[in-house]
Amino acid sequence: MKTLSRLLLAFSLVFCALNMAKAQSSLQDDKAQKASEVKKLVNSKDYVFEATAAKGQKLGYHKYDVAIAKDTLVANLPGMSAPMKVASTDYTYSKMENGKGGYNITIKPKAGLTSDVKQIKIDVTPQGHASLRVTTSARGPLALDGYIKQEDY
Repeated sequence: MKTLSRLLLAFSLVFCALNMAKAQSSLQDDKAQKASEVKKLVNSKDYVFEATAAKGQKLGYHKYDVAIAKDTLVANLPGMSAPMKVASTDYTYSKMENGKGGYNITIKPKAGLTSDVKQIKIDVTPQGHASLRVTTSARGPLALDGYIKQEDY
């Protein structure tokens, strides 16, 4: 009876270890797939940064975002008295890998409705989480946290 109990205990431990190893490998596969999706979005220059928090405070019901497409930049960002709006078909877009699997992106609107926005910087992690910093000519800097996603058409 003792031998049977020990055998069942050993079998249970081996079974649990195998399940944990499978779960760990599944998690790594999910992270690799997400990193591949983020890379594709950033390289395609066709995605949306969606803000979720400003200064650590969750944003309410307002939707603030920056939509980037090959030929168009549209942004709706929070401002002191009124939202900052950007709409331009003339802008520069540069990206660099940051060495951690993520990206540092710099966008500079040149023409169009650009409010007083001079530059938008987005730092993206391999999993799609992002932080956005806006430099303006008249107002102080703006910092938002959020994520990037594929544009919903």
